[in-house]
Amino acid sequence: MNETPDTIERFLYYLRYEVHASERTVCDYAQDLNRYAAFFSEHTGEVFEPSERDKDVARAWLFSLMEAGQKSSSVQRRLSALKSFYKYMVKIGLIGQSPVRMLRGPKKERPLPVFVPNNEMEKVLNKPIREDDFEAVRDRLILETLYEVGLRRSEIATLKDSAVEDKAGCIRIIGKRNKERIVPFGKRLQDMIDNYRNIREEKVGKSDFFFVSLDGRPLTGEVVYKIVRTALANVPHLTKRSPHVLRHSFATEMLNHGADLMSVKELLGHDSLSTTVQYTHISFEQLRQMYNAHPRAKKEETTMTDVRIQALHFDATDQLKEFVQKKISKLNRLSDGITGAEVVLKLVKPETVQNKEASIRLYIPGDDLFAEKIADTFEEAIDLTVDALKRQIEKRKEQRK
Repeated sequence: MNETPDTIERFLYYLRYEVHASERTVCDYAQDLNRYAAFFSEHTGEVFEPSERDKDVARAWLFSLMEAGQKSSSVQRRLSALKSFYKYMVKIGLIGQSPVRMLRGPKKERPLPVFVPNNEMEKVLNKPIREDDFEAVRDRLILETLYEVGLRRSEIATLKDSAVEDKAGCIRIIGKRNKERIVPFGKRLQDMIDNYRNIREEKVGKSDFFFVSLDGRPLTGEVVYKIVRTALANVPHLTKRSPHVLRHSFATEMLNHGADLMSVKELLGHDSLSTTVQYTHISFEQLRQMYNAHPRAKKEETTMTDVRIQALHFDATDQLKEFVQKKISKLNRLSDGITGAEVVLKLVKPETVQNKEASIRLYIPGDDLFAEKIADTFEEAIDLTVDALKRQIEKRKEQRK
């Protein structure tokens, strides 16, 4: 591969040391941008230098990726890398405005998160192991921690011993962008941690890292992946068998047993509530499947919509909830494919105007719709959000004609 252009090197340095992006993100962006630079040179016959006139080349590159059969999610990621790069070029004054700011990639597929049903997970976690086998005890604890605490694979691999406070019953996690969060755990996991530490000290000795191999080295993400894949090998009907599946399972179980969205968002370390909302779709789909078992379900399913309302930083009145229900019912009449709705009402800054935020996600199999607006009153914010969703529904109908 050709030498990385100076502008790209400068951007990667910014990502690594100022944004504190993960090494994986930096490597992915480096690969994407170097490929774009190579395409640029081949397409134009010139050495790559960022310019405000690069929109056509960028669009041609994205089109070539789609023509090559790359998934829409992969093309979107590469477009994200481009947008971040050109935004940084604007930030440091090399160009006046980003040529790709208005570019849109292909619509990203939003499959439901894969999760392990609790009864199947109990079988995995209750499988007998030798209590004096260090690796067996370690692997079981990894599975329990992923499922009970919801960590990412990278967080398991890099977890420091000092971050696991068994007496306090919590784990201090340094997640994405070096953000720290504290996640509690129960007595059962606490006992397993104590047991693991005793065996580790006997078999391996002291270590700065919590999960280690027999030679004392920290585990790699690949090793964690293999441990989970092996453990879930016999679970039926799973399309994926990765550590993230157990993270999904943690979130799903929390929501199914009454946890609120904001709490789950904090436990998972999500930046955006919209990322956490995806897990509520599983619950709605399960409810829909159970309802469809009723003999009269087919006659009524086009008129039934499950609406979940969540109020953050304030108590929603019954009148406001009724207002929301009426607005959602109007949307339901516009599209008979809506299976549910998640409404989040948030008081942003009590002391300011325009501090009432409303977001609504409509669950439509294979094609969720989402809108978010902010206004002086919740009623106004809801009206604006509903209007935005109406436009999305109409656009969706036009595209399908």
